[in-house]
Amino acid sequence: MDPTGLQRRRFPRFHTSLAATVYVGTKAVSAHISQISRGGCLISPPLPAQETSAIKLSFRLAEDVGPVNCIGEIVYNISDLGTGVAFTEISLYNQDLITEFFSKQPAAEEAAGS
Repeated sequence: MDPTGLQRRRFPRFHTSLAATVYVGTKAVSAHISQISRGGCLISPPLPAQETSAIKLSFRLAEDVGPVNCIGEIVYNISDLGTGVAFTEISLYNQDLITEFFSKQPAAEEAAGS
């Protein structure tokens, strides 16, 4: 079984470096997004074990772009890699914003195995 979900991805992932806030219940945790697609992202540091796999995420693609707020589900957690999150509630507008933003970047590079 592939723990990173490379075989199941439906959308290309892009390398990035975005600050994010992850909300687990009432607790807010600062995190870093290193890969993203319209369907999910890879965050680090890895999140500690949770009672529930549901989380809320908030991040900005750029300073002049409004925040992306969504709900996700933890699909894997690897200590030396990070936490893989599948977006479960994200607006079509925000999905398109992610795809268009990275497609237009001069150095847009798809992550390996995307």
